[in-house]
Amino acid sequence: MLTTKNEVLRVFAQITIILTLLVLATPSHTVGTSDPLSFQASGVITRAVVVEIKPPWDVIDSGVKECFLDALSKAESEGKALIYLVDSYGGYLDAAYTIGDAVSNSKIPTVAYVSGGKALSAGTMIILPANIVALHPSAIIGAMQPVMINPVTGELQFVNESKIINPVVEKALSYARLRGRNETLVKDFVVKATTVNAEKAVSYRVADMIVQDLPTLLRSLYGYEVSVSGRVVRLEIDESGLEFYACSVRSRLLSLLENSTILNVLLTIGLLGTIFALLSGRITVLPLTLLFLLLGLIGSGLNPNLVSLFLIVLGGTLLAIELFVLPGFGIVGISGVILLAFGFALLPTYLPSGLVPSEEYLNALRAFIVGTSVILGGFFGILMFKVIKVRRKKPYEFLPTGKVGKAIDDLSPGKPGFVIVEGEYWKAVSDEEIPKGSEVVVVSVEGAILKVKKK
Repeated sequence: MLTTKNEVLRVFAQITIILTLLVLATPSHTVGTSDPLSFQASGVITRAVVVEIKPPWDVIDSGVKECFLDALSKAESEGKALIYLVDSYGGYLDAAYTIGDAVSNSKIPTVAYVSGGKALSAGTMIILPANIVALHPSAIIGAMQPVMINPVTGELQFVNESKIINPVVEKALSYARLRGRNETLVKDFVVKATTVNAEKAVSYRVADMIVQDLPTLLRSLYGYEVSVSGRVVRLEIDESGLEFYACSVRSRLLSLLENSTILNVLLTIGLLGTIFALLSGRITVLPLTLLFLLLGLIGSGLNPNLVSLFLIVLGGTLLAIELFVLPGFGIVGISGVILLAFGFALLPTYLPSGLVPSEEYLNALRAFIVGTSVILGGFFGILMFKVIKVRRKKPYEFLPTGKVGKAIDDLSPGKPGFVIVEGEYWKAVSDEEIPKGSEVVVVSVEGAILKVKKK
């Protein structure tokens, strides 16, 4: 039976460590390499995975990219089509390129539906390589000219340098050429920031159809034939065959961390907190300040997989220290639990199978491990130094004998009162009359009572 709070917390720490080991020992979902269409011997697709790129998660960033790729991998492994609903002002080029390349190389039919009012900039980039592009009647697409955000003012600045514009043009044209779309208009999307409505997009052969909603889209697609990997596939999907994909906690967390406001707040708290912890000697809070720094660095481009591994290892280490070394359950154990929670949240959803790590990845991993070891070694070195310093330090004992103070009350033989000595209040006795406010000298200490005399 658990009788104390510390025992309950220690059992909680033990359970957390066990769960950590189980999670680390459990393999992630793997992405199969078999042909997804082998499950559709008749060449008919009757089911589809639906993924949404809509507010509040409408910025095409690393989190949305990862969610999209997970949904695409799921659809490919299960032999389903992929329908992605888009309502976005755009996002980051790198994420848009990755999504666009994945769609263009997909082994399953892909359908892009601009279900909201717009798919602009990067939003247009990711719909171009789809086998079928459908638009809501009120939708607009285009405006693909790259922009940069001034980090100081937040102002958007259009990019006109050919070194940046030309690759964007060529990438967009490659997608348009792949699906037989109007290359001239697609080029104008980038060079002139041209924007068109749904009717013009269809008439200019950039989009394929205009539909009011998802059920109407499914009816329009029923019996539609598309070419996928050299094979003709017929779509016969109804609403019962739809599976809406829920993005992982990791992908949503990545999107939050790429928000410039959140990124700056995390880095500021992490940096100032680390400086405060080191200067004040409160090194037990360093893991938490380090967490803020790492989360901020993820938003700046640090590999979240490496951060996840680091947080799990550090969190488990802190819990073990709290469990087996330190008495009770305090800030070290709490920090361990928090680090483990974020470490698990950042674990990748899918682990591609049959992939050999590249030399660049191994070099990055090696550098990360060395850096992590140095940081951990420094942290625990400082911790041990502080512990040894405290243990060797002689305990401080305040001895007021001989100190001068002031009488708060009237003192007389047999009538104790209070005095203040070195800023502390003491109960005192005296063998003589001492008026209130007089200066006194401590003669001796008897337990918690001072014996004083008039100065």
